[in-house]
Amino acid sequence: MSLLNEENNFYNVDLLDLLKDSNEAVLPYKRIRFRRNQKILTEGAETTYFYIIEDGVVSMSKNTCKEDSIISFLGKQDSIGPLTLLGGAKSPANYTSISEVSVYQFERKYVLNKLLSSPDVFWQMNALMQSMVTPMLEREGYVNLPSSEKVLAGLIACGERFGRIESDGSCLIPYYFTQKILGNYLNLARAYVATNLRKLEEDGIIALSPKPWRVNDFEIHKQKLKENHEPYI
Repeated sequence: MSLLNEENNFYNVDLLDLLKDSNEAVLPYKRIRFRRNQKILTEGAETTYFYIIEDGVVSMSKNTCKEDSIISFLGKQDSIGPLTLLGGAKSPANYTSISEVSVYQFERKYVLNKLLSSPDVFWQMNALMQSMVTPMLEREGYVNLPSSEKVLAGLIACGERFGRIESDGSCLIPYYFTQKILGNYLNLARAYVATNLRKLEEDGIIALSPKPWRVNDFEIHKQKLKENHEPYI
């Protein structure tokens, strides 16, 4: 995890603590669970809520003429819908659970009041914006890689943040990162994703079975991508 991500997590933890701290008799939040593939916020829809993820993974996507294009993934302690705090409170993107997800749900007005009364309001808002924009910029780097390397780059990106490193140096990719999810994230047709996954398996870079998918020698392949495509990643 990069230093920037560590800083964002630090501020998000502080934000959650700030929002949960209340003198009211009633808790200022609800804890809500979403099943896999449920919409949490819909692009263009108004919302009166602000969310912080307790557990699980959420995709952030934009509507297109075909399938939605995933521009970012959100995980534990990330915020859902920071831009809805301002303006007309319309969500600029879709937020969809790709695994089972648990969130803290706060009233939008309550969050605004808490932020505006905090001495660290600038840093909190800056961290919210960075946590939203940085993954989008990283994703642009992945989609600009040579097409033959996109799928591996996508697997490494998902594995680095949400995967599990094994004792042999491989990384297990969570089962909910499917061919369809990867295709929507990398702007690739599902059939193309499947073809490249098979090629990566033939080359010994990944193992597709038994599930979950496994990226062998994870750190080595991650480093190779960075060395070969430094301007992109």
